[in-house]
Amino acid sequence: MYVIKTRKLTKFFGKRNIVYHLNLKVPEGAVYGFLGPNGAGKTTTIKMLTAALRPTYGDIEIFGLKMPEKRVKIMKNVGYMPEYPIAYENMTIFEFLIYIGRLSGLKKEEAREKAKDLMQYVGVGRLALNKIKELSSGQKQRVSFAAALIGNPSLLILDEPTANLDPLGRIELIGRILELSRKEGKTIFVSSHIVSEIEKMCNYVGLINQGRLIAQGKISELTKIEEDEYDILTSHNPDIIEFLKERPYIREVWEEDGIIRVKVELKFLDEFFLQFPKYLAKEGIRLKLFRPHTSPLERILMEKFNIEVSS
Repeated sequence: MYVIKTRKLTKFFGKRNIVYHLNLKVPEGAVYGFLGPNGAGKTTTIKMLTAALRPTYGDIEIFGLKMPEKRVKIMKNVGYMPEYPIAYENMTIFEFLIYIGRLSGLKKEEAREKAKDLMQYVGVGRLALNKIKELSSGQKQRVSFAAALIGNPSLLILDEPTANLDPLGRIELIGRILELSRKEGKTIFVSSHIVSEIEKMCNYVGLINQGRLIAQGKISELTKIEEDEYDILTSHNPDIIEFLKERPYIREVWEEDGIIRVKVELKFLDEFFLQFPKYLAKEGIRLKLFRPHTSPLERILMEKFNIEVSS
């Protein structure tokens, strides 16, 4: 079953085509990464999915119901976190979350208890009585995440959820997203322009550029491509460079900032993976780092579709 399904979803602003013929398919229980550069059409798409914008044409189904015709029924089971947190600046965090809980259909006492739990869960418990306007942008982001969760929705739509968070906050949020998927079975649709975050969080991905869906599916299937360029760090880099230079299947090898970069002829990858470990073991050289030079998703975006992404 697809929790989100669109057909030829299109949005024009004047004569500008922002989103064109988008056919999204988000399976139930998936963490679906909506990945593309800034300005690709991600936020416009999300606004159409949540009925904040009407499509120029095309169809949207969420839980098998048509959007925006069944918006009220759909949104009762959707938690939405916008790119720029929207909150009532003069409310305290506690007051705001209770208010959102009541809007989500919770009884007053239930909303109070849920607000207390969620403030601890997202890391703003000690700020409960602070007004929204007194918070940093990162703290507002955490409150917005709590607001998306308070109605216990089965679908979360998160637009650039790690924006404004410090590195530790980003790690914590990614952990929460994974936890909500694995332990509670929530379907999570998360947009980002950061490849590494999508790879950590998601098992499905849709790649968007210039308003068009370039590819979508399981990350494990989309990234089944053979790598030919690797980063290597060992206890004896000069010896490794000399060894690799003598191998006929090595196209190029050089050192950059202490890391060996090597390009291998694809048809001889098996030979490289057999001979290289044997040489390390024979010479007693310790391998400290071995990885593809680019991540599989980044490679797809950069090489196949000629777009720049953040990692």
